[in-house]
Amino acid sequence: MTDLRLFDLNLLVAFDSLMGERNVTRAAQRIHIGQPAMSHALSRLRELFGDELFTRNAGSMLPTPKALELAGPIGEILADIRESIWAGRAFRPEAAEATFRLGATDYAEVAVLPDVLTAIRSTAPKVRVIVSTIEREWLGSMLTSGTIDLAIGYFSESVEPSGSEVLFHEEFDCLFDAAACEVTAPIALEDYAALPHLDMSHCKELTEGIEAALAFSGFARFVFLTTPHLLTIPFLLHGFRAVATVPRRLAKNCAAAAGLQISPMPLPMNGFDVSMHWHPRTDTDPAHRWFRQLVRDAALARAAHR
Repeated sequence: MTDLRLFDLNLLVAFDSLMGERNVTRAAQRIHIGQPAMSHALSRLRELFGDELFTRNAGSMLPTPKALELAGPIGEILADIRESIWAGRAFRPEAAEATFRLGATDYAEVAVLPDVLTAIRSTAPKVRVIVSTIEREWLGSMLTSGTIDLAIGYFSESVEPSGSEVLFHEEFDCLFDAAACEVTAPIALEDYAALPHLDMSHCKELTEGIEAALAFSGFARFVFLTTPHLLTIPFLLHGFRAVATVPRRLAKNCAAAAGLQISPMPLPMNGFDVSMHWHPRTDTDPAHRWFRQLVRDAALARAAHR
């Protein structure tokens, strides 16, 4: 059994930083120590736990299964310590030099992030945001390990372990080049069905909903391109005789830049909820509560503006 009197608890802070940054230099900067000190801490961690913990891969450091196993308990220990120390202390955004790690889909980046960044730049000029792509099956482990602090997007199922909150409900609109398609908004059902379609390949519910609604109305469509890259759709449509069904906030943010026109859907179509998820260990942390409130306010402000 390890004698805790000989154990440096700063090693846990170093481990937590390495899990978040996956890079020795950035991890050292995050906790304000030199790179040699962080390398030394990693060596001691490897010796302590009898495991490599992190392996190099294409300029990054991948956590081993042992590191992923340790990430949750160590994160909770540090969160408990911070909560005890910071109890009653307010977060001062104007002076904070915090970094928040946001996991977001490309749609969520377009729909939410611009307003969040505007608020940060005006109220917390030294705060940084690092965005990572997320996949539904990895979301729980990314929150547990501290790879991300907050996730924003559409999640069809619950995520464990996480706190969660719906930010807003999103609807769908049609996006098209009016000149190339020779139609104007609001687009008629006959024109919508007759035009070639671009589809989002990762949105199975939307595709099935469109097909069912068209079939019910006695129409069919031709999908000539499916892509997982949502943000390419507006620019693929420019100058092209085609239509795409996309989330409303994406249409609003991209239509002018891509020279496109927006139309309400000519068919009844269910929308979807955009939510944020976080690990329960950050429930009471002042900094994370501030960041979640910032995201919440940005989403509500955009909804009110609309």
